[in-house]
Parts: sequence; structure tokens; C-alpha cells
Amino acid sequence: MEGLLIAQGHRFFVSSPPAWIDRLADDAKSAEKSISYDIKIYDSLAWRKKRFVFDKEAWDPLQMSAILRRKLCLGNEETEYTVIGEAFAFPDKEDSPVVNEPQFSCKLLWDHNSPTDKIMIQLSPHFPPLLWLTVKPTHDALKKIFGEFLECDTQHMKKYLPYYESVQNSLETQSNEKLGETLSNVRAKDRFIEDMRKRDPKTLELDYPNEFSFFMGTVPHFRVLEDRMMKSNPFVFGWPLLIGEGNHHMEGTPLRMCAFRSIYSKSMIMLHSRLDLQLDHRQVNLRDGDEGDGSLLDIPAFCTVNYPTNTRLCGGKPFVQRYNQVMGTSFPLDTPVDVLATFSKESSMKGEGELLEELKFLQAASEKAPEVERVFRVTEDMLSSNRIIGHMAYTIVYLAILGYPKFVEDVFKTYCSHQSDLIRVACAKGAHAIERPDLIEAMIAREPEGRCKLMLRNTLAMCGAAQP
Repeated sequence: MEGLLIAQGHRFFVSSPPAWIDRLADDAKSAEKSISYDIKIYDSLAWRKKRFVFDKEAWDPLQMSAILRRKLCLGNEETEYTVIGEAFAFPDKEDSPVVNEPQFSCKLLWDHNSPTDKIMIQLSPHFPPLLWLTVKPTHDALKKIFGEFLECDTQHMKKYLPYYESVQNSLETQSNEKLGETLSNVRAKDRFIEDMRKRDPKTLELDYPNEFSFFMGTVPHFRVLEDRMMKSNPFVFGWPLLIGEGNHHMEGTPLRMCAFRSIYSKSMIMLHSRLDLQLDHRQVNLRDGDEGDGSLLDIPAFCTVNYPTNTRLCGGKPFVQRYNQVMGTSFPLDTPVDVLATFSKESSMKGEGELLEELKFLQAASEKAPEVERVFRVTEDMLSSNRIIGHMAYTIVYLAILGYPKFVEDVFKTYCSHQSDLIRVACAKGAHAIERPDLIEAMIAREPEGRCKLMLRNTLAMCGAAQP
């Protein structure tokens, strides 16, 4: 774990460290016999100057832009910080989300270049400087942060311990072995993953009152997202809550979904997509003789995050505000820090606000584009005006899938009579996503006969509504 921070190979001596470090060390020693959260300040001879380095497996830095790396390092990848202590131990990605013995203490750091008295908390070696929690350098301030993380872990354990114990007991009975003795944790994890591959998505219960969703971009296959989250993302447990690949409950349906638990705040991270979002009737088999199969070259991916009410898991509102400003995102200001970390590599994230702005921009661009462009030997789908319309159409559908609350008023009513059949189909698909078949029925009633009308009827049939 230490390999993610590069030491300079020498001890770091400070002639006059700030007074708050000595006070914090004294307070930590006096609290050792109480609930101390294992806060420990090293002797100054053990301090080290170190800089953050992106781990190859967790971050794949060669695939990251230099701009992104600098953002996550607060502007400079070479900046050094001083590790002055450690505290509260958290579980690792490979640990069971409920029953585990945390081995990895978070690090306490001092920014010796800052004039402000503060202590930084690196929850694990995978967290870059932008995501180091910063608090007043007092023992009470540290206790409050770790106390909130501990409360989340306690509540999570209370709810899910019975299930995990039942899986363990079943496996031990079946193999006639004991977990931790001859029965390995790897086998327990494999059994758990198989259970999650058989799980009905309808049984997935939300744990918390707070939720937000966003568009993640497109991927060639949903399993790419699932594998990336399960195998390499260091901020979620490798024990999924739901697996979509090979799940018989999703076979024959357009839905693809998987879910994971974040390690530190125990937030639920649900990834989902739909395979029925082809909007071009030329690519869909509507009549005998049609060759289209309705498939998309890349499928859109979405995420819904369900997270606990908190004041410190997020590092405080100014912390998330800074993150949003640096990264160009719009996360809620109480988003837990491990959720921010989970998606820090994603470059195509768009929430409702970004999609609405994109829709307005595309609308303005479409009005300026010529209907017929003076370009020789260019197919219809290569015209820039048509590419803009296609982009608009999918933006409409994405807003519906994200559950934009004013979709009907702000989007559907504005575009449902658009001259482009792609836009009209997108509005119908959006109405299907928000479970409003009546809106599709009204569109069918005024749509002239043709392939677009057939497409609208197919969309209505997917709603299970009676066709007019």
C-alpha cells in the first residue's frame, strides 16, 4: 500500500514544526484508553516527505490525460506532503463488505507549504490530493470524521449481517469446512458473486434517502463497466450487490444492471443501461424484408447513487464545491468522498443540468445548420445537420432515463412535434422511460402513416398499453 506514495529516501527533520502537531500528539496519547479511532502521531524522526503517484492497476495513469492527473493533484504532480501519522483502519477492496478485519490505516498529512493550520486525511493510498479530507488539526475534529464513517459501517452491518452469515453457514455446511481455517475467503466471495448473478434486480432495496443519477457516456458492452468496477476500481468492494452479465432475470429484456457498495461510506452505486434505444427507423426491423436489427454500436450507460445523509463523509460542502469546480462536475454538495473518487476517471459524466444545457446548445446549432449542405459524395448520415439532430434525440432520451422531473413540461412538449422523425421517436422513447403511454398514444394519433408511426407503435407496445 505504501508503494503509491514515493518516499525521497531520507528522513525528514523539521527544526520547528507547527505547535498543533505536538498538541495533537499529546491529545492522541491521552485518548488511547478511550474510543481513540487509533489516531497516532509519529515521532518527528519517522516523518517522511512524499508525493502522490497514481497506481498502475487502480488508475492506469498512462490512459489518463496530463490535465486530469494535474487536477487530481491540485495542479502539480510533483508536490510533496509530509506524513506525520495514521488513524482509523478501513477494509480493502477484496474484503467482505460486512465481515472484515480492516488492515489499512489511513494517513495523516501536513502540507508544509501551506500557511493554514490544517491536517489532511488520505483514506487510502489510492486517494489523490484533491480527495484528501481537510480538517482543523485537533483530536476532536478527527474523531468526528471517523465517528461518522464508523456509524455508517455499524448501520450497514446491522442490516446485512444475517444474509452474509447465511451464505457463510451454507458454504461451510456444503464443504464441511470452516471459513478462515480450511475454507478460503476467495471461495466465499465466489459463492457470493454467483448468488448476485442470480439475483432479481427487483429485490435490490435502497438503503438511504439521498439519490442522484447521471449519464456516464457510451461503452461497447455493458460487461466492460461491470468488470472495470468489480476488478479494478479501488473505491468499491469487489463483492457486487447485483451482476447483470449472465443474469437470467435480464435475459430477453432490454435492461442491463449491476450494483456495488462503496468501501468507505457504504453508498450504493447502481450502473444500468437499456438496449432498446435505437431511434433510427432505418436501423430497425419493422416490416418483412427489413434488415436492421435495432442494435447500437455503443450502448449508453447510466449511474444512480444512493448515499447516506452526512455532514463529514463528503468533507463538507466547500470540499465538494471545490471538486466540482476543478473537475467540471455537478455532484450534490453532500456526496461522500469515496463516491467522488469512484468516478474521478470518468470524462463523459453529465447530470440533468449538463444535459439540459447540451440540448439548448444543440437546438440552437440545428437551427443554424443548412438543410442541404453543398458537399459532394457525402451520405445523409454524415451531414453535420443530421448528426446534430441525432445528438439532440439521444440527449432527450437520456434526460427521461435520468428521471428529470420536468421532462414532460420542458422537453416532451417542446419536441414531440419536431419535424425530425428521430426527435419524435426520442420523445416517445422518453415517454416510455417515464411510464407515460398516454403521451405516445397522442403522438400516434397525429403521426402520418409510415415507418416512424410503426416505430411509435412498437414503443407503445413495449409499455404494455392498448394500441389505438
